[in-house]
Amino acid sequence: MINSLTAPASLGSMGVLNNHAPLLTTLETGLLTYKKTGHEQEAYCLALDSGIMEVNNNHVLVLVQAAEKPQDIDLSRAEAAIARAKERLAEQSNDLDVQRAEASIKRAQNRIKALQWP
Repeated sequence: MINSLTAPASLGSMGVLNNHAPLLTTLETGLLTYKKTGHEQEAYCLALDSGIMEVNNNHVLVLVQAAEKPQDIDLSRAEAAIARAKERLAEQSNDLDVQRAEASIKRAQNRIKALQWP
């Protein structure tokens, strides 16, 4: 059971506590943090990619492209992803998908942020 959580909603970070009003929101790439019932002194974190979150009847459903625990993140891989995407952006080739490269950087930076959390 989760006591509280904070999610990267599209319009900004949002918190959810027990008996929260029903809602459906989109999520951006960012950190989802939560505390388990009975373990309020310990906080946990997940690095999320974009998706949606539904809150209803004290249940939270999170559907995202990817979710990673900090212990499952490879720092060197995240740093390499940033370097590759920045190289692609610097080349300015005609077939470059700028949004995809920028999203890759954002996801990798989020993974690094999860490693440094709290």
